[in-house]
Amino acid sequence: MKNALFSSLVVAGAILFLACGCGKKGDPFIAQKEFNATVEDLRGAWEGEYIVLRGSVEGIPDLSRAADFTSGARVYYGAYDPAEPPCEGCPVRYHGYHEYGVDVLTENGFICRVPGKIKDGLYFFKVHLMSPDGDPGPPSDRIRVPGL
Repeated sequence: MKNALFSSLVVAGAILFLACGCGKKGDPFIAQKEFNATVEDLRGAWEGEYIVLRGSVEGIPDLSRAADFTSGARVYYGAYDPAEPPCEGCPVRYHGYHEYGVDVLTENGFICRVPGKIKDGLYFFKVHLMSPDGDPGPPSDRIRVPGL
């Protein structure tokens, strides 16, 4: 009789313990604030030896205080032979990126000068604004800049 009572108490205790422990748990780290600032309406054109990229900025309330909201921008580029461009809608392989500080964010929006190495090449660009911690935000639209 004592064994049956003891066994019943152990089983009831195990059930209560498991019932309190089930359910979805949160991640084991502090949640990060999502960084959503991005460059919109990106466009680019050759100016001398550089390709100048311009666009508007979304997600930063006051561009005069951009350093409070971002650490700068990362500009990805891909250069292709104009005779063999990637097909329309195909993924573009970016060959590298340039990093810029907050000085590319002006009261008029995003503006930066990217060195153009292949004058008769075909360039593709996309821009990520960087969080204050250096994490990339969402990408801009991809643009295409033909050679001169």
